[in-house]
Amino acid sequence: MSRPRRPSKIALAPRFRSLGLALALLAIPAVAAAAEAIAPAPRIAVAYVGPHRMVEIQKDRRLNLVCMGATGPTVLFDAGGSDWSVVWALVQPEIARQAVACAYDRAGLGYSDPARGDRSPATITEDLHDLIKAAGLKTPLILVGHSLGGFNVKLYAALHPDEVAGLVLLDPAEDRTWPRTREAMAAKFGGPLAARAELLDQAWVGKLVRHFADCDAAARAKGLEAGSMLYRRCTDPPRPKLGAEVAAERERLQITPAYQAAQASEIASSVYGDHAADPVYERLFHPGVLGRRPLIVLHHVDPPSQDELDVLDAAQGIALHRETARLSMRGVERNVTGSGHYIELDAPDTVIAAIREVIAMSNAK
Repeated sequence: MSRPRRPSKIALAPRFRSLGLALALLAIPAVAAAAEAIAPAPRIAVAYVGPHRMVEIQKDRRLNLVCMGATGPTVLFDAGGSDWSVVWALVQPEIARQAVACAYDRAGLGYSDPARGDRSPATITEDLHDLIKAAGLKTPLILVGHSLGGFNVKLYAALHPDEVAGLVLLDPAEDRTWPRTREAMAAKFGGPLAARAELLDQAWVGKLVRHFADCDAAARAKGLEAGSMLYRRCTDPPRPKLGAEVAAERERLQITPAYQAAQASEIASSVYGDHAADPVYERLFHPGVLGRRPLIVLHHVDPPSQDELDVLDAAQGIALHRETARLSMRGVERNVTGSGHYIELDAPDTVIAAIREVIAMSNAK
């Protein structure tokens, strides 16, 4: 999840591409043709469909962990909202050539057991901490996160700096989007337009939270019928380049009450839906907090738009990501052209190169 998006173009809902959702009106991301050579669809199904190592992090609660590679540093991947480990299938096998590359499913998503209580960034990072310990993963490790997962690993690095050697963030979700940019957006675009954008963001987030709460309630009450209109409005779209078997498995998993509950809770408790932790984030995230740990922030670039709200949104996104890059004294922010929000699918070679760069930098220190 990058940031919430006002519905000026609801058919794409660009700022909620991060969830892979937006009332099921989201465009399916295209994957670069070169990605097929990296991980053909049949190999993806063999590697990712079905549970792998089920790691018990609490009594009677396990998280699914998919690891590849035998030597080198540990690289751990966290997917975006509503997604699971398979979304890294075009990147993870290549990184496993020089590292122990592991991806996991957050509670209630993929093959991991559901968890009680709200799925806030704080509870997710506690699960991640327990997983790293219980699985015996070697630290310090390199964390790679997309969208909501990007914020999760950023928070993890700030809370457990001794366990993290470096980070790669793909269109990361950003906390306190308006408090951090309100003055700059008003100065650049004028107070009325900036205020209009902020008010529309608030309304759109509220609408999305209510929508997925309704999906959760429907799944609990009567279940979701695969292929129905309700199913399409409550689930993540398929990722065509991951293959038909993965698409079928995605459908099987997404109709479950556990998936719908986790999805709804992650949205409602995200940095966009719940601002209770904002004072903590304000104190925690300041320039240089990550020291000299290498940090690369990748963000996609939308085609030029004539819509003034879209122009403001793009400028705001760049400003937020640049500020996130400054959390490290060696942080950099880079545009990724020709990609949608799912950079790991649209431009996997770019992501692979960034991870390899962070590995090299962390080794060199």
